[in-house]
Amino acid sequence: MTWLLWRQHRMWLALAAVLTAAFGIPAAVTGTRLATKLIQCRASNTCGEFDILQGYNTMRVIVNLTIAVPLIIGAFWGATIVGRELETGTAALVWTQSVTRRRWLSGKLATLFVASAAFSGAVAALVTWWSNPANATLESRFDGAQFDIQGIVPVAYTLFAVALALAAGVVLRRTVPAMATTLGGFVAVRLLVELVARPHYMAPITKTTGFTKGPSADVGSGSSVLSQDLLHHGQVILGPVPGSPCVNAKSAEAMGSCMQRLGYQLRTVYQPAGRYWTFQWIEFGIFAGLAVMLVAVAVIVLRRRDA
Repeated sequence: MTWLLWRQHRMWLALAAVLTAAFGIPAAVTGTRLATKLIQCRASNTCGEFDILQGYNTMRVIVNLTIAVPLIIGAFWGATIVGRELETGTAALVWTQSVTRRRWLSGKLATLFVASAAFSGAVAALVTWWSNPANATLESRFDGAQFDIQGIVPVAYTLFAVALALAAGVVLRRTVPAMATTLGGFVAVRLLVELVARPHYMAPITKTTGFTKGPSADVGSGSSVLSQDLLHHGQVILGPVPGSPCVNAKSAEAMGSCMQRLGYQLRTVYQPAGRYWTFQWIEFGIFAGLAVMLVAVAVIVLRRRDA
């Protein structure tokens, strides 16, 4: 059975290895340069004066495109590993060659999930390491696609994608419809979790500050700011700020002191940077749990239909 699985999937494994290496080599080279650049700017205390990724725009685009890796693995491997054999009838041929359904399916599942997790984990580790200089100087890892391509959640997304594709292939028994179902289902669930569930993993912190340091709130480097409101004597200002002598202030600090004297405050709602890994583990658990349920569905449907 091991030899058969290798014969069937060696092309996918080889292609995944080549693509991972093709991404890993330039990531390693440019990542080393960025790490050196970060050390130098920290030594001269100039990291805040420029974009550390300046000159690395192409690599930045490639890194951001790794957000599609889980979906690609799911659609092109998860949807075909069982679905194609059911569609062409080759699974029934294997079952007549002294290979039980249970052994055949367990071998397929092990190959699919171990290899998928390994390759997606390798890409995520490279992306996380490559992004460290930018995380330290430019942006929050909570923001935009950065949360989705770093840490451990890309592995969970991949497990969910291949499980969804596997279940679609078993239920539909057609490769192309299974791939289309994977695409639509994966995107829908990912957006639902990101936009609806993720902001509520933990209650955000609300911080109200004056303007003694200018019109900004210090929430800590790497924090994710969800909203900011300008208050006047505790009331949110929705329209234009009324004119005042503060507009003639000669510096941000002077303007801040002036606005504070007039009763203005800044209210900031945010997730602190220290919650990053807690959010990562929560989301990992959500998608890993969904993957387990989808695998269970695939196994039950396959055993009942082909008993």
